[in-house]
Amino acid sequence: MSSLILQSAIFNDSQKVSKWYIGPSDYEDYSDRTREFLSEFIRMQDSFPVFLTFEPYSDQAVKLEKLLNDNAISYTSRVEGIGSRMFPVFTITLKDVQDLQLVLEETFWMAAANQFFAFSFTDNCTYKLAMKKTIMRKEKPYMLPYFQMEENSTVITTWHDGQGFNLYTSNERYKTLERLISHLPTSTIVENE
Repeated sequence: MSSLILQSAIFNDSQKVSKWYIGPSDYEDYSDRTREFLSEFIRMQDSFPVFLTFEPYSDQAVKLEKLLNDNAISYTSRVEGIGSRMFPVFTITLKDVQDLQLVLEETFWMAAANQFFAFSFTDNCTYKLAMKKTIMRKEKPYMLPYFQMEENSTVITTWHDGQGFNLYTSNERYKTLERLISHLPTSTIVENE
């Protein structure tokens, strides 16, 4: 088994995973456009429940728990990290379109602010210790999200500043460009560069 370490996540069995970047074609209001497209794409897949794992800012955890409790949305929260680099992690179970809409409206700003933010069609995210090089080329330990990519797994991670997202998949329905296109919202313009 091989693993692939990306900037902010680890995937097992990387040779079985296809990766697609999906994003707006221009940079005007790209964060809002990405949020809207994500919502429409996930709705179209009709694969509820969907799991959102993300790392909110520490000062947002209590507010987020209140929002989820007030709306009867299932979630788990925990603290991950090493030493002084501890951070909250939420995994939210989105059971339907209403949960998806509400949570995206209230939390996507954190994804656009470059906090880790990932959707999965299976509950397959844990955290693992990994060594990463710092700017000074020194290796340091970090706790990173780890996705177990079993058959038919799909993970969507937001891209820098919310400028689109990466779709990682072992699911045959998204493995080729033609198959992926057949599952995109009908108004999508595909530019294959």
